[in-house]
Amino acid sequence: MTDLPLSQEAQARRVVRALTALALAQIVFGIWPVIGKLVLPYLPARALVGTRIGLSGPLLFLATRPWRSAMNRREVLTCAWLSLLGVVANQALFIEGLSRSTPINAAVLGCLIPCYTLLIAVALRQEAFDGRRMLGVVLALIGALWLVGAERLDFGVDRLWGNLALCANTLLYSFYLVLSRPLVAKHGALAVTGWTFGWSALEVLPYSLPALLVIDWHGLPGGVWAGVAYIVFGASVAAYLLNAYALRIVSASTVAVFVYLQPLVTGLAAGRVLGLRPGWQVLTAAALIFSGVGVTAWRRK
Repeated sequence: MTDLPLSQEAQARRVVRALTALALAQIVFGIWPVIGKLVLPYLPARALVGTRIGLSGPLLFLATRPWRSAMNRREVLTCAWLSLLGVVANQALFIEGLSRSTPINAAVLGCLIPCYTLLIAVALRQEAFDGRRMLGVVLALIGALWLVGAERLDFGVDRLWGNLALCANTLLYSFYLVLSRPLVAKHGALAVTGWTFGWSALEVLPYSLPALLVIDWHGLPGGVWAGVAYIVFGASVAAYLLNAYALRIVSASTVAVFVYLQPLVTGLAAGRVLGLRPGWQVLTAAALIFSGVGVTAWRRK
């Protein structure tokens, strides 16, 4: 019996650790909308946005140490407006949407990001037009429109605005991904993310500070504090660092595949904790979105 050379064994162990990190990150991300829904009755959306970004931003800045990169002053300032787009506005829309919609819808609509990203990259001429992949974008967008329209008919205006905010959240984050590509290619994802999260802690203050100042922090139940700790240290800091670790070892396409575990995790958690079950409209929309993303992401060898 012959064993693999040590280098191959070591590489195999590294891949297993990376895949484990990816799975853990998706579990943590998938549970966060459910935890957020439990926290929102005690912390309004603006206060939760400020708490999440205000605490996780400095922590990620210190963890990634972006000041060690070779970014010049202009590039650091570019990260400031990218932060407004991809962190502050993105998170504000997500949490505002979550407060009006459901965790399951938040997870399903989040899967639109690869399709939006392709559409924006083609519009900005970063990628070539591909009819097959554009068909995937159309399928996914039909799924999103179906979900938004079905919710409007079934649950009223508040749910409609929540779903629209979640769609806008994914659109803004897709713009962030496309517009940050040159900096990421030059300096790496850790440096760009470190600076954007560092800026976000300052930029979120005008939006969140008034809400933060009126919260009775001493009167919050212990369960709410536990939820906030999960959102900040788990769904923000730990989950990002787990994804970043995995990206050093496996391809971005592998990371993208694992992202689609999130709606499954969210659905299971929402069913257990909140008693929510996806209706046939949500399942139909999810099938269209997943099919569209699959067609968009698949590339011929």
